[in-house]
Amino acid sequence: CAGTGAKPGTRPEACPTCKGHGVVQQNAGFLRMQVTCPRCGGDGERIAHPCPSCKGRGRVLQPVTLEVRIPPGVEDGSRIRLSAQGAPGDKGGRRGDLFCLVSVREHPFLKRHGEHLVCEVPISFPQAALGAEVEVPTLDGARKLTVPAGTQPGDILRLKGEGMPEGGRSRRGDLLVQIQVEVPKKLSPEQEELMRQYAKAEGRNPSPKQKGFLETLKDYFKDEGKA
Repeated sequence: CAGTGAKPGTRPEACPTCKGHGVVQQNAGFLRMQVTCPRCGGDGERIAHPCPSCKGRGRVLQPVTLEVRIPPGVEDGSRIRLSAQGAPGDKGGRRGDLFCLVSVREHPFLKRHGEHLVCEVPISFPQAALGAEVEVPTLDGARKLTVPAGTQPGDILRLKGEGMPEGGRSRRGDLLVQIQVEVPKKLSPEQEELMRQYAKAEGRNPSPKQKGFLETLKDYFKDEGKA
């Protein structure tokens, strides 16, 4: 019916109540006012012979599969507009637009912060102290990352260009690798002996931060004793 709602070979007829105007005159005391025609709802016409396919509505439901181009770097909650892919207008009018809401599935390792990605990577105490080369996940697969000797828990190492595209451009952000130093919960007898030797040597040569903390703590308790 091309959206008219009328059976093929017929046409909608003018509403007999409003004579096709869509409005009627109504008395309200001394006033006369125009109101929407109650019979045709303002259309100005009626369908005497409805289309058997759409039952006079001018529209039918039909499943459609569309291809949607997802731009690089799209964020969760973004809307993608498909022009003229929405519902058709009345009486065969122009179709509206279709808006697709993008829901980005979370990555098991990578968290997004703008154009940058953040990944927490656990390493052992010896790796942090001596330095190491570890594998880290990226969007393009595993990459080698050099952990310098003396790396502290919470330190952030940067892999340039391994983040998200910026605003759909080819330039990408960085991957920020946050180091998590794991302390073993159980040690073998050999490991325990080595750690005791290390602790004994460290006690003779405390680190600068530890030395400063101990001196400050000593002064604090000295002042508390005078109070």
